[in-house]
Amino acid sequence: MRRCIAGLIAALAVIGCGGEDTGNGDLVWVGKPKVTREATLPRDRVLNGFIRNDGLRRLTLWAKDVRAVDRSGEPLKGNATFIRGYVHPLYPPTRPPAGGLPDSERIRLGQVVKLDPGKQTHLSVAWRLAPGAKAPDRIDYGSGWLPIPDS
Repeated sequence: MRRCIAGLIAALAVIGCGGEDTGNGDLVWVGKPKVTREATLPRDRVLNGFIRNDGLRRLTLWAKDVRAVDRSGEPLKGNATFIRGYVHPLYPPTRPPAGGLPDSERIRLGQVVKLDPGKQTHLSVAWRLAPGAKAPDRIDYGSGWLPIPDS
């Protein structure tokens, strides 16, 4: 019995110590996200990757709440989306339907995602570093955060 308990404690210590920073919350990266920089825009960055809901319940995430954040907790100016490319909206930007866009349109445009446990989706986050600003180290999504890999 003592060997079993000692083995369990050792296994938990390995899981809880060292290793990779996986963030805080129900989302995890699927593989390693890629951060790119355009040579003509040296202060701009775009992170592309896939996220998975490792929680026990459905998550509803809003792109407007997703931000690149530095170590001191300051968000950088930027944007996020849950789709891999551009899609044309169904409604003119100056004349949305009464009551706002329906959820189905927000999902199609990548503004919101409803992610069931075990499911994954694409995430793109773009930001601009202000002169002298600190580089972000995590992506905050409201109910948790994901680390930004070294690039």
